[in-house]
Amino acid sequence: MINFEQLRQLILFSKYKTLSRVAEELFISQPALTRSIQKIEKNFNTQLFNRTKNQITLNKNGEIAIKYAEKILKLLEDMKEEIYKNDRIENNFVIGACTPSPLWSITSLFSKFYFEKYNIITKIENNSELIVGLKNDNYQMIILSKPYNEHDIQSVEYEKEELFLSVPQNHKLAKKKGIYFSDIEDDKMLLFNPIGIWRDIVFKKMPNMNFLIQSDGIIFKELAKTQKLLSFSSNLVINREGTTFKNNILIPILDKEAKMVYYLVFKKGIKRKIEKVLENLKNK
Repeated sequence: MINFEQLRQLILFSKYKTLSRVAEELFISQPALTRSIQKIEKNFNTQLFNRTKNQITLNKNGEIAIKYAEKILKLLEDMKEEIYKNDRIENNFVIGACTPSPLWSITSLFSKFYFEKYNIITKIENNSELIVGLKNDNYQMIILSKPYNEHDIQSVEYEKEELFLSVPQNHKLAKKKGIYFSDIEDDKMLLFNPIGIWRDIVFKKMPNMNFLIQSDGIIFKELAKTQKLLSFSSNLVINREGTTFKNNILIPILDKEAKMVYYLVFKKGIKRKIEKVLENLKNK
């Protein structure tokens, strides 16, 4: 019986034209490759090569064999990809979000209702990349900062996030009841990363700010505390972690861009798989 490796050997011979080059590519000896080629011909009960003293070339039978070998290996790769894709859908539940904070509660819900069923994987991307990923089944669910609906895609309003400015008590802004991005005039400010879409917003609204970007949560908190730097917080951060800096004042940011509504977006075909999560949202 012919195996897939032998078909690959045929295709490589068609590409490289010599047994020595194919053997080198496959990291096997040329005699071993020759024996394998002979077995292929024996299985077909016909010759696939024309042989002279110093040369071996494909004959018409060999060319036909190559054509079908390429189709068979392509089908094999398609089968592997389809199985992998189905396994990913069945066992992994991939959620993409435009910013990390809405992932906290949604992963908690999945852990509560589907702890043994799904392996939850999360990723941060921008809205447009998330939509493409959902359509291509790279995600089973995405969280956007705007609704997105098509004939087979549904959006459900999820939760809201509002930014606050975290200010040391002795800072000149500490007595403000509300503040705009343009009111923040310090020459530097601490910014946690990754924050997804929020990063684009604060960079746009504060183009002249010297942001000190920190991706380690412990170091971020230590710098904010010891260096008495301004930083951002939000209602979702506060709900999860409490008031991180007890000596800081939290001031609401009044710009409309500082308020965001998140939407769960998914293909309608998976509604039954996530019905407990959706039911929980209805009961909020």
